[in-house]
Amino acid sequence: MVKHLRVDREEKYEIVEKWFLKDLEMIDGKEADTDNPYFDMHFHEVYHLEAYSCASKYTFARTLNKLNEMYLKKDLKIVNFDDTYLNDDSIWSSNNRDCLVLMRICFYAANLLCLSLCPLS
Repeated sequence: MVKHLRVDREEKYEIVEKWFLKDLEMIDGKEADTDNPYFDMHFHEVYHLEAYSCASKYTFARTLNKLNEMYLKKDLKIVNFDDTYLNDDSIWSSNNRDCLVLMRICFYAANLLCLSLCPLS
C-alpha cells in the first residue's frame, strides 16, 4: 500500500505497508450492486480500503485474481463483486474495451433506428 504525497509540484509515493498474495484469504467488495470504491482485504487481519473508483476496485480484484491463477493457484475467495465485471472474458469488463462496448451499443441503436424508419407493407 502506498501513500500519495504532493510536495510543491512534484508527486511522490511512499510505501506504507506490504502484503504477500499467498497470505490473502479473501477480497470482499462490500456491495456488488452499488457503485462504491470500498472493499476489504482479509489477511491475518482485515484491512478496510478505498480505491480511486469502483472501476479501479474491479481492476485491482481482476489483477489479484490473475496473479493468483498464474503463480499460486490457490482458492482465493472474491465475494460481493459483480461477476459480469469481474470476469475478463465479459464484453463489459473495462480495460481499453470501452470502445468495443460503445460500438456495440451504437450498432444496436442504428439497427433500431433503421427498423423504425422502414415502412410496413
